[in-house]
Amino acid sequence: MLSIDDVFLVRVSSSVDKDVDHPQFFDPSYPLKYIQAGLENLGGVTVRLLDCWIHPMEVEALVAHTEELGPDLVVVSASSFDVRVADRYAGLLKRRSNPPLIVGIGQGFYPLGNPSNGDRPVELYDAILLGEPEEAFFDLFERVRRDSKGVEDGWREEYRRRYRLNFQFMVGRPDDLPFPRYTADELEAYRSIFPVRVNRRVVWGYTIGMRGCPHDCEFCSEVMRVSVGKKLRRRSPGNIADEFEHLARHGVNIVSFQDDSFSAHREFVRGVCSELVARGSTMPWMARVRVDELDFEILELMKRAGCVMLGIGVESGSQRIIDNMGKTRRREPWAEMCRRVFRWTRRLGIGTNAYYVIGNPTETRAEIEETIRLAQELNSDSIQVHFYTPYPGSRAWDRYRDRIDAEDCGMMFHYATPKTAFSEVPVDELVKLRAEFYRRYIFRPRFALEHLWKHAGFYWHNPDILQTLLGIRRLFLHSRGAAGA
Repeated sequence: MLSIDDVFLVRVSSSVDKDVDHPQFFDPSYPLKYIQAGLENLGGVTVRLLDCWIHPMEVEALVAHTEELGPDLVVVSASSFDVRVADRYAGLLKRRSNPPLIVGIGQGFYPLGNPSNGDRPVELYDAILLGEPEEAFFDLFERVRRDSKGVEDGWREEYRRRYRLNFQFMVGRPDDLPFPRYTADELEAYRSIFPVRVNRRVVWGYTIGMRGCPHDCEFCSEVMRVSVGKKLRRRSPGNIADEFEHLARHGVNIVSFQDDSFSAHREFVRGVCSELVARGSTMPWMARVRVDELDFEILELMKRAGCVMLGIGVESGSQRIIDNMGKTRRREPWAEMCRRVFRWTRRLGIGTNAYYVIGNPTETRAEIEETIRLAQELNSDSIQVHFYTPYPGSRAWDRYRDRIDAEDCGMMFHYATPKTAFSEVPVDELVKLRAEFYRRYIFRPRFALEHLWKHAGFYWHNPDILQTLLGIRRLFLHSRGAAGA
């Protein structure tokens, strides 16, 4: 039997998504945390996890650290903007005598022949698991441990063949996944920066209640999702409520549902909220939702179950752009749906963070102005303005990848200055427009006074988050520099 007694889990990091002017935070690598919990539950295996997103380490130092640990198996997680770092790390490890087995996970690993990565060096990895690896990893792990020869039973070629075919693994039994455990250091490092109406120091926890998303947004890619595919795979309400209690025992006092769309299945939402209410849960929580999936009744139930914040993808104030995105199948004007839902959230006292995208294909300066005006009208508690980014795996990528330089594929990030102009607005002007968007939104007297009134207690207890959010000043300074260039 091939001995796999020591496993090292690592998420590598590049500067692409770190060296930006926009405030941001980093959430956990959910696949690695699930794998860690599963291995710890197996017993008899030493498991260590290093997240370079929160503990940065240069590749050479990471290789030296790995050699010092001496693992039998290394599991490397990478996104599209980190995958070149993963390749370099794996390449240096494989040059060592008696190197460990290396398994790649994460949506940065695209198959050979995909222009996003050119000739992917698949030989550096003993296996690559695309999609959701949380269940598939343990099938691979047991197969490797049963392999008395270690290299001759064909599992490497089988997994490489699946990889070349872009086979996406999917979690089929989400209730069977173990609850991830977090150290105090991790809970501190993974603090969300959303201002919420909670008057205490927040300790964020994270959960995935439902996987899959049935919608067809043109820009959507697994690169920025926590799940793959359209098929909805729901955890039971009891299992989710159990994890709330598990997180509370770890010191968590507010939870974020990381589902791609928490509101995608009405009965799922109703079941989860009813279970939390029945248990008398006092844990506040937030989730990402869509305006075309909500009504007042379900929002009222969410509020009773502890919902204090919703992240809502408004995207654009232009109906033409919304239609081009394939954002919704409903015929009602998008802006009207948004206005109605934001009225309801204000009435119920649920906070909102609105997401917007500028620089969309063929978008004009006038259409961006429509988006700014709609944002001001909706008046959410906070906003995030992204640049249009056709990540690999999206329909946008399929449409526009011929316009993207191969060297830029691994450098695209929705907060970073775009490498390619897709709208009618030049990139340098687009950068200034994003800064203008934030200035015109934040510095309205109405917004500033209401925001401080609602969140004064939160900022009093969480001054570090206020300091992070004030980092938006760098974005203003950068845009002025661009203006003078």
